[in-house]
Amino acid sequence: MKNNLDKLSLLVVDDSTINQRVVAMSLRNTMGEIDLANNGMEAYRMYCEKHYDIILMDGRMPIMDGYEATKKIRDYEKEQALDSQAIIVALTGSDTDHEMRACLDSGMNASMLKPFRIHEFLQILKDFN
Repeated sequence: MKNNLDKLSLLVVDDSTINQRVVAMSLRNTMGEIDLANNGMEAYRMYCEKHYDIILMDGRMPIMDGYEATKKIRDYEKEQALDSQAIIVALTGSDTDHEMRACLDSGMNASMLKPFRIHEFLQILKDFN
């Protein structure tokens, strides 16, 4: 991963426009580029067009949930033999063991609980540096 966050691209995936706005506003002066997706299918299509460095992924969404989208993104990365994989962080409302296991099993790198907390997110990214 690149060292400067202001050079990184972020895709925020959440079916709540309020949650999208909170994240985007919180990170607007930190990340280089922030795009928004409303569901997993949209996120998958956007990732295939533009390989984001980081994806903040809600777990439960209509059309395609975050777990299925993550699996598709990971399969795409393997098929395309990409040099680097996106860091996918779950932003979930549930902290059950089942939910945490589902995040990791789908291929997500880490998870954090809603509401979004910028310091926690930045610490997760720092851990991948």
